[in-house]
Amino acid sequence: MQISKIKLDPYIMGLKVLNIAGPIAGICLIIGMPTVAYLQTRPQQLPITRKLIHNGQKFYLEVAAKPDELVKGLKFRATLPSDKGMLFKLGEQYQNVGFWMHQVRFPLDIIYLDDGVVTTVINNAQPCSQAPCTIYYGSSATKVLELPAGVSNIQVGDKLTFKNLYAKDDSK
Repeated sequence: MQISKIKLDPYIMGLKVLNIAGPIAGICLIIGMPTVAYLQTRPQQLPITRKLIHNGQKFYLEVAAKPDELVKGLKFRATLPSDKGMLFKLGEQYQNVGFWMHQVRFPLDIIYLDDGVVTTVINNAQPCSQAPCTIYYGSSATKVLELPAGVSNIQVGDKLTFKNLYAKDDSK
């Protein structure tokens, strides 16, 4: 019996693999790029976990605490009901805190809080579709509250308490 030795040319094998892998990679790019772009421009919808009652008004709040949640905020949303908002938990105290309205589609009131006390109120911060956008600064904050423009009468010096909707602890 005779054993034949077939010598494979690595260059030809590489070309055959590229003939298969190339179109697959192209299709993935064609489908993947628009999908990634679409997912990046979708608004985030966080669960409503806090309630704020201030001067008889009730606001139901989503809480952004993770870095990606803080960055996205209320971007790309078409509207925000007058009794809803977002509470940003910054994790520590910051001085001269900057927020901007890049890709937010409606005006907001931005309320900076330091340990529950309002330090700065920016009324009617305007949407900005294209950078560079105005940066709105608060003097000091551990949390920032965003509400639809003009719906509250929150003032500097007010003490705000956020009720946890799903636990007995109402301060976190």
